[in-house]
Amino acid sequence: MKSYSKVTYVLYIALIEIRAAESLKKAQVFADVMHNVPMMLSNERSEQEIISEIMMKAKRQGIDQYFLKLFDKSEKRLADRHT
Repeated sequence: MKSYSKVTYVLYIALIEIRAAESLKKAQVFADVMHNVPMMLSNERSEQEIISEIMMKAKRQGIDQYFLKLFDKSEKRLADRHT
């Protein structure tokens, strides 16, 4: 079974960001970056492929640094779990 811990954490945070967005534009940007993630998970694409796709879309939207920080945080959380 494939592990998607990093991607599912980032999806979780993105959904919170969409729910809490103060503007429709901000919610649309996050939705654009993340809306294909559930289908990629169900198609069992590798986690690295999904991360690459997310980062490509985030860069196009100008929020790639934010998503880099989210993925860094997800890696730290994962490492903390295993220690």
